Amino acid sequence: MIKNIKKKSLTLISICTILSFQACKLDNYDRPNATLTGKIIDEETNEPMPTQAQNGTRMRLYEFYKDGWSVQPNDFWAKQDGSFENKAVFAGKYKVLAEGAFHQIESIETEISGTKNLDIKVKPYIRLTIEATPIAGGVTLSTKVTPTPSSPKVTNLVFLVGKTPYVDKSTFVERAEQNVKDLQDNDFANKSFSETLTGKLEKGKTYYVRAGALATNAANHYNYSEVLEVVIP
Repeated sequence: MIKNIKKKSLTLISICTILSFQACKLDNYDRPNATLTGKIIDEETNEPMPTQAQNGTRMRLYEFYKDGWSVQPNDFWAKQDGSFENKAVFAGKYKVLAEGAFHQIESIETEISGTKNLDIKVKPYIRLTIEATPIAGGVTLSTKVTPTPSSPKVTNLVFLVGKTPYVDKSTFVERAEQNVKDLQDNDFANKSFSETLTGKLEKGKTYYVRAGALATNAANHYNYSEVLEVVIP
């Protein structure tokens, strides 16, 4: 009986040892060894194009592997200021594609090794400015809207106030919306749109504001102004 127990114990130990060794072998892969950085640049202003921190500008990496391009991309998001960075890249050949609130662009073939910087020029659907005037208990926001040639129709404007700089159509404490679908592109020239937002804004507190606009597109990507910081008097 004791011998049988010893045999079973030795067998279990052997199995555990083999499984542990195999697990170590499975985990023994090379780690990502390259980084892709860059900016999404407005082709006219040569400035980074503002976006959302998430669900804004999507970056897609297609790797060249075994004599062909991968079907499933490695996706990540550009940052709110239009810059992007992915540190989890394996050195190699890639197609880089950006998708967002801008006219469709072609993918860019490039070799990525070490730290690769790649700025991508695009034509946004809309360009927006932002001005903020704090008032007692609130803030008045004003924007000018410039659709770019051949862009889809502008349908909505949003005026946003948030508690952090990461304010967008999904993250805010105060929001006002204007339906502008009946306006033509020429109607936006030299015209300012504004809204006054109050209610949830506290005196003496710092908030972050921006304007956004939607031109009809399948993914409902918004164009945005920069973010301003305001203190409610």
